[in-house]
Amino acid sequence: MSENVDSHGGVASPEVYRRRRIVALLVLVLVLLLGISLVSWLVGRGGDSEPTAATSSTSASAEAFSDFSQRATESATASPSDSESADPSASSDESESAEPTESASQQPTESAEPTESAEPTEEATPEPTETSAVVAACTPADLQVSLTADRTSYAAGQNPALAVVYTNASDNPCLVTGGVANVDINITSGPAQVFNYAQCHAAPAEDAQVEAGATNTTSLSWDRSLNVLGCGTSAKVQPGHYWATASVNGVNSQPVRIVITG
Repeated sequence: MSENVDSHGGVASPEVYRRRRIVALLVLVLVLLLGISLVSWLVGRGGDSEPTAATSSTSASAEAFSDFSQRATESATASPSDSESADPSASSDESESAEPTESASQQPTESAEPTESAEPTEEATPEPTETSAVVAACTPADLQVSLTADRTSYAAGQNPALAVVYTNASDNPCLVTGGVANVDINITSGPAQVFNYAQCHAAPAEDAQVEAGATNTTSLSWDRSLNVLGCGTSAKVQPGHYWATASVNGVNSQPVRIVITG
């Protein structure tokens, strides 16, 4: 080394620098080679350990699952027997349960027969319809009442015969309440009351229905009695002029003159 040093300035020659660079380069290459070998060695150990760990874990998991596979095999072998034993019972239960279902469905079908018993109801409905047609009592708007006498005058021993005619002039039937008992004749002499037929001849009677447009006639006679004094009197009227009026259900006729001569 001392040979390559400049004696004048103490500075190394270019050859010395070249050698130093070569040595440094060799050292760097050596370090790189050592680093590469170290890394490859470490990688090799890691690859060897991982398969070992994987092998150990695989064997451990296989051992663990081997137990479960045996249990599954037992359950699997038992399940066919269970299913086989369950099938007959299930089929029998289904067949037995199916029979009540059929019988239950048949019972409503048989009970449907009483539903057809609506015929009595239909037969009973016309009855209220017939009874609902209530016939009202005859009013002055319904009846036309007239009175006729068989003579214009009566001698001694002759009693007036009177005919009461009443007609239902409406379009509907009406009732004469009390029937013939409600057909009355009233006889007066001026303002004085002389005779009233219903006063001494009233008797309970049923209502009489007069159809629309129908005409009824009731014949009555006057024995000349003066019953204004009472029904048991034997007093007779004196000769004179009298007025007779008929009444049916409260509907009056026009007055008719009766002359008593003897």
